Amino acid sequence: MSRAVTRQLKTPIAFVILLGILAFGGWYGYHLVVTGERPVLPDPCVTVSVAELKPSNVSVRVYNGGTLRGLATDTGKQLKSAGFIVTSTGNTDRAINDTVIVGYAADSPEVQFVASWFVRATIEADGRQDHSVDILVGEAGGELVANPPQSYVVPSGQACVPQDTLPSAGVTTPTAEATPE
Repeated sequence: MSRAVTRQLKTPIAFVILLGILAFGGWYGYHLVVTGERPVLPDPCVTVSVAELKPSNVSVRVYNGGTLRGLATDTGKQLKSAGFIVTSTGNTDRAINDTVIVGYAADSPEVQFVASWFVRATIEADGRQDHSVDILVGEAGGELVANPPQSYVVPSGQACVPQDTLPSAGVTTPTAEATPE
C-alpha cells in the first residue's frame, strides 16, 4: 500500500518542484529587465604599458573551417606548446581555405602577432572587447611559418592583455581599466 501511494505522489511532487523552479526563473528574469541590473563580468583585458607581447599574453581560439578533421586541434596544440593561451578549439560553419585571423582591430598588437605566425593569413576586425584572437584554419591547414617570432614589439607601447597574464607581460599594475573601445 505504501508503494502505491509513493508511486502516485512522485509525479505531482516533481511537477510542483519544476513549477517552482520555473516561477523563480521567470521572477528573476522579470526583476533583471525591470531594474536594469546586469551581472558584473570581470574585465576581459587590461590596457598596460608593454614594450613587447609574448605568446603567454595572447588568448586565442582556433576553429576548423575546412573539411579535414583535426585542423583546429593540431594548430591549437602547436600554438599552446609555443606558449599561447588556447582557450578553445572547434569547428566553424564558415568555409575557409587560407587562414583567417579575427580580432579587435587589424592593427591590434595581438592580431598582428598571431598573424605573423602563419604563412598565409587574412586579417579581419570585429571590434571585440576582450582582445582575444580567433584563428580560422581551412584547407591550407593553418600552415605556421618556419621560424615564428617569439615576441612582438608593440609600436604604441600599449596593449590590452588578459588580466591573469600581467606578470608575464612584465607589468604588475595596469595603466588603465579595461579597454571600453
